[in-house]
Amino acid sequence: MDGNAKYMSKSLVNKPFHDKELLRDIWGDGWGVSNDIGRIGKILMHRPGKEVLHLHRHAREIEAGSVFNHEIRGHSLQDDDNGGLPDPDKLQAQFDGLSRVLHKEGIEILPLEGIAEGWPERLFTRDLGLVIPGGVVLSRMALYLRYGEIRLAAQTFSRIGMPILGMIQGHGLVEGGSFTMLDDATALIGRSERVNLEGIEQIRHILAIQDIQLLVIELPSTIIHLDEAFLMIDHSRALVNTALLPFWFLDELHQRGITLLHVDPKDPPLTINALTVAPGRVVFPASGVRTIELLDRHGIQIIPVEVDEIFKLGGGIHCVTLPLTRAQT
Repeated sequence: MDGNAKYMSKSLVNKPFHDKELLRDIWGDGWGVSNDIGRIGKILMHRPGKEVLHLHRHAREIEAGSVFNHEIRGHSLQDDDNGGLPDPDKLQAQFDGLSRVLHKEGIEILPLEGIAEGWPERLFTRDLGLVIPGGVVLSRMALYLRYGEIRLAAQTFSRIGMPILGMIQGHGLVEGGSFTMLDDATALIGRSERVNLEGIEQIRHILAIQDIQLLVIELPSTIIHLDEAFLMIDHSRALVNTALLPFWFLDELHQRGITLLHVDPKDPPLTINALTVAPGRVVFPASGVRTIELLDRHGIQIIPVEVDEIFKLGGGIHCVTLPLTRAQT
């Protein structure tokens, strides 16, 4: 207890586990997030190494596409999007550039543990867990290619002292790229090939312990994660792709007083995959020039970074970052 005399008492604990003071005193930090826009304190990332060389040349299809789509006969827009593998040196240089930007924002980057060349998709740390108030719920990956990453995540969270509040088990599947804390009473999850009903019910049960409502959004077959279609960027503003989201969800956001800004369809497909580091302040793909102009007109502060090599692997800024602490708003 590091000499903290106030805990030398036989009184019954009358605060919930996710109480920030308890977390800081006992677990070393106010772990967890209750929103997707508060200033980030700590974040989990993995600098890509030689493991990416083990990926198939169409690696983008793994992270940003549905395996089931290969069973559908005929031509689709996704068939034209085969950029091949990124250049490893350029990939690392862009990752380092993103890391420098986050350091400058005052964010502490914590590295994912793991062997040098194992699990070639572990760059995408967002998928490893669902961070909620008080800690993290470990995901369960849908593809064998990524299955072992969760063990690395568990080892990392144990090392840094972050509470593991649960994990998806049984036949449940949930990946963190499809999960968002909208506010302290509402969470969002996108159902897709990578997130099934059994996994959703497990996370719903865990959230119910904190009286957090879970809204389930049915995603189209062309995407696997919610972060390909939705991003909160300020207290009452969100970036969306209406072609990938159902009417009821857009209406729900409207009814909550959230202004919807539309990602420009002429920008790269993963432009929306950005990271809000503080209210109204977003680390954003530099290639999304039209959307940047839109956000700038609406008073959003944009920090552009080059991530086109990360795009080649099927992910973006949001995919490679997992916030572990955020300020309450």
